[in-house]
Amino acid sequence: MTAVFVRILNMSLTAGYCIVAVIVLRLLLRKQAKILSYLLWSVVLFRLLVPFSITSSYSLLRIDPAVVSQERNAGVGETAGTVWHGKGYTFDETAQETGTVEALPFAPSAEAGTGKPEAVWERTVLAGAWVWLAGMVILLGYSLWSAMRFRKFLADAVSVSEDCYEAAGISTPFVFGIIRPKIYLPTHLQPEERQYVLAHERIHIARKDYLVKLISWGAVCLHWFNPLVWLAFVLMERDMEMSCDEAVLRRMGEDVKEAYSLALLQLASEGSAAGSSPIAFGEGNVRRRIQNILSWHKRRIVTVVSLAALLGALVIGLALNPADRSQKEAEEQLRLGFVHAYANAFCERDGNTLVEMYQNKWRAYKSLPLLDQEDGEYTFGFSSPWPDEFRFVLSDGESEEEWRAEIWYYAWTSDPHVTVWKEDIRIVQHQVISSGFRYLDNISSKAEFEEAYLIGGEYQFTDYVERGFVEGILAQTAYDKENGDADRNAVYRNPDTAATWIFNLEGGQCETLSNVSGMQATVEYTFADGSSVQIPMYNVRYDGTTIAAEQPEGGLQIAEDVWLPDLHVWNAKAP
Repeated sequence: MTAVFVRILNMSLTAGYCIVAVIVLRLLLRKQAKILSYLLWSVVLFRLLVPFSITSSYSLLRIDPAVVSQERNAGVGETAGTVWHGKGYTFDETAQETGTVEALPFAPSAEAGTGKPEAVWERTVLAGAWVWLAGMVILLGYSLWSAMRFRKFLADAVSVSEDCYEAAGISTPFVFGIIRPKIYLPTHLQPEERQYVLAHERIHIARKDYLVKLISWGAVCLHWFNPLVWLAFVLMERDMEMSCDEAVLRRMGEDVKEAYSLALLQLASEGSAAGSSPIAFGEGNVRRRIQNILSWHKRRIVTVVSLAALLGALVIGLALNPADRSQKEAEEQLRLGFVHAYANAFCERDGNTLVEMYQNKWRAYKSLPLLDQEDGEYTFGFSSPWPDEFRFVLSDGESEEEWRAEIWYYAWTSDPHVTVWKEDIRIVQHQVISSGFRYLDNISSKAEFEEAYLIGGEYQFTDYVERGFVEGILAQTAYDKENGDADRNAVYRNPDTAATWIFNLEGGQCETLSNVSGMQATVEYTFADGSSVQIPMYNVRYDGTTIAAEQPEGGLQIAEDVWLPDLHVWNAKAP
């Protein structure tokens, strides 16, 4: 049921876009024949009731027809320039004999602690589906009950012709029925009024307007939660009535405008009983209809045909799904999944998967300096440092078939210490054709610093606190003290030496520009070439179980000072 509800939501959102477009077009056509406005609603009805559409580059739709997903949206959109993170994720991937990998959208694993949002989303969708179903059942039940009640009310109507009945107790004419619709008239109509009424109602029957209204009401029941659908139903009824009035005038001539308006006004002043059933054909909006009748004049056929052709093109454009966008998003999804699978395999040292993702084994050997083969299996064969996290950015390549991925791996040792490895891969038809590696472990210029840490316009680095490095640092310090050894982690005791060590800076000088209460500091590192960078640092205090910044007096019992980069402040100052 949730899949059906999600499909209905997408159809409703797409139809809402079309409703707004039709309302704008109606305003532009307010002085034209109302049949044009009436026909515009066909595209709305199509979007509300048809769960599929043809895709085309001609589409005028500017929203995603499948914007709502049954599962929590992974955020896959424009990938170029977007930084994608990887850590603790699982992937659904299938290695094929051709060497390509079909990588499906990633899903955070429960082990990584990210399963809750998906569960909340699923429960929300399920609850929404039950509310939608209940509302639809109530409206359909009311429709059926009112139709049966109205049919019983008309049981005593007297036939006056093959398609016309007179009924006592009604004050305005209407059409009622589906297979063989009949016209029902009040018993008090004058001959001239009867003439106009029958002309009007027979045009409705000839155009099958009674079926259009029934289907439109079904769309309202299906999309009852969307206020734009209710508005569209009301406006469609108005256009239906006024276009029918104009059809009567075209048949009977402009001379009857005044008499026709008087007959309409006389019937409206006596009330309406037809409105008691949503599938009965009632009359309404009399003031606007009379205004339209009195201002009506016969249009030139060339004008009407030209406008109809233009509007037909617009209707077709709104009925088509944007092929280019859907294809592009599908390709972006595949690219994103491919690179996630590649980087994840690299971090897991899964040599077999990596080789399969290359165009051939020779290119894999040439591109991956750590790759080795043992007993027919491809391995990396290293223990430390090992890549554990990654970031990547996608971009277009030198040709239409080629695209690129820049991947930053965070490789760390048990010190603990982190260095950055950067890989630039080129992909054609979801096969890696080349890869280049750089080990950014000796940063000696601002350009190298930004190449390592400024990714997609934001500074990126491993969170020492989140990774549990602080516990390891303090445990090592305690061990060194207990055994009378030198403090191997002395570099963390002040902000300038900590920044130099953590970010692998060399060949220059580091200076602390400011230090607020021994808790927050800004350091500047000047490289040998004269370029410099500023890095915000903060002092982490540890009590054996909790890592936190400075606490009120009497708070944490501080074991040792550990200075770390303030990633939030650092990122706020990124270009």
